[in-house]
Amino acid sequence: MAASQFNRYIWLVDTIRSAGRISRQDIDRRWAHSPFNEKGEDGIPERTFFRYKIAIEELFGIDICCDRTTGKYYLADSNYESRTKQWLLSQFALSNSLSDSRQLQGRILYEEIPQGTQYLTTITQAMSENKFLLVRHQKFDSVEFHEFMFAPYCLKVFKQRWYVLGKKKEMEVATKKESNDDLRIYALDRILSAQMTEKTFSLPKSFDAEAYFTNYYGVFCGKDFQPEIVRVRVAPQAAPYLRSLPLHHSQEEPEPCVFTWYIAPTLDFVQQLRTFGSDMEVLAPESLRELFAEENLKLARMY
Repeated sequence: MAASQFNRYIWLVDTIRSAGRISRQDIDRRWAHSPFNEKGEDGIPERTFFRYKIAIEELFGIDICCDRTTGKYYLADSNYESRTKQWLLSQFALSNSLSDSRQLQGRILYEEIPQGTQYLTTITQAMSENKFLLVRHQKFDSVEFHEFMFAPYCLKVFKQRWYVLGKKKEMEVATKKESNDDLRIYALDRILSAQMTEKTFSLPKSFDAEAYFTNYYGVFCGKDFQPEIVRVRVAPQAAPYLRSLPLHHSQEEPEPCVFTWYIAPTLDFVQQLRTFGSDMEVLAPESLRELFAEENLKLARMY
């Protein structure tokens, strides 16, 4: 699937979402001025519109419905409430807005995303068709690359990087029961190439991407990291940042400026806590408190 076609799908979803309810005539009027209307069409042909509608449902699980009374199209409320879809739509809405407003160029600044985004279209297509990818991957600490077949289960963005979670074909053993513990995650900026193959895989019915990451912050996860109660005290000036943008869905504030999470204290989470510096004190667990104490001593010796 070409990236331009993917953009047209998202354009249609965002156009209907932003309008709430919209007629085909109004969709066509907006399409006539869209930066993604490369052919200069006066509107979206009827057959093309319904082909997009079907593709959008298959790719994103978003239903475009029509009110037979008014003839206006809308998105079924329950189908675009997930964080992933909201993020996708909001990112595209900004991009679409900037495309239509050239005078804003240079006045809105972005965080740079590393290489790898060019494989998003290929990966999402492979996910939608449950097809293996032929991946060529290179680690940061290696000059050599590794090539393997990979079944993509889900995509995740974290700290300006895209990651794909899935299973290597070479890891599958006929006598071994499939388990989420077998899954591996790769940063797209370390992928040198990714090609969709004709070989299909079966996504386990028990797999739930949200559930897989529910006890983690970031992308470090797996059976080696177990969730526990993490408790910290922060300075009054730092507390509003945690209140307005919680680090994890389990975050609670049982008393002023004291925050707790039920989470696996992986490297990603520990590094995030470090960003608070002296404005945060780890209270529990004791092992994490000792880790911070030891690292603080090392820093003190350095300076």
